[in-house]
Amino acid sequence: MYRAGPDDPLTKRMALLGKAIREAFSDLLAEHGCTIPTLAVLAEAHRTPGLSQVQLAARVGIEGPTIARHLDRLSNEGLVERRRDPSDRRIVRVVLTPRGEQRWAELKGVRAQFDQRLTAGLDAGQRAALDIAIDRIHNALEDAHDLIDH
Repeated sequence: MYRAGPDDPLTKRMALLGKAIREAFSDLLAEHGCTIPTLAVLAEAHRTPGLSQVQLAARVGIEGPTIARHLDRLSNEGLVERRRDPSDRRIVRVVLTPRGEQRWAELKGVRAQFDQRLTAGLDAGQRAALDIAIDRIHNALEDAHDLIDH
């Protein structure tokens, strides 16, 4: 794994860190028979039961055909149900099954352990500062994006 040095630009350091975190998390999830997109779908379906398939795709950043494949697999595994919206039959709502809720709880624990491992060397103040810094960087990105769009 390539690691940027402290003299490298912040964008390079953060990009490489993000890549390393994603690869390590992906490897860990694979040990538990899961992928990052699957975890994202289960997490969002748990957080907001009954989202439409289109809303779910937008929230997890997955294209329509790809979310359909994920949902097909999760449905075949008995983890999600697709239900037609009674007021608009064109809309398909997604909910976790009891088995899906159980799987989400297992994976949530895996995610929590990974987060703990990543931040084990930080004290509470450093962790709080990291949370604030991440939020501020996200806000700066959104502000930059808004400037580009206008």
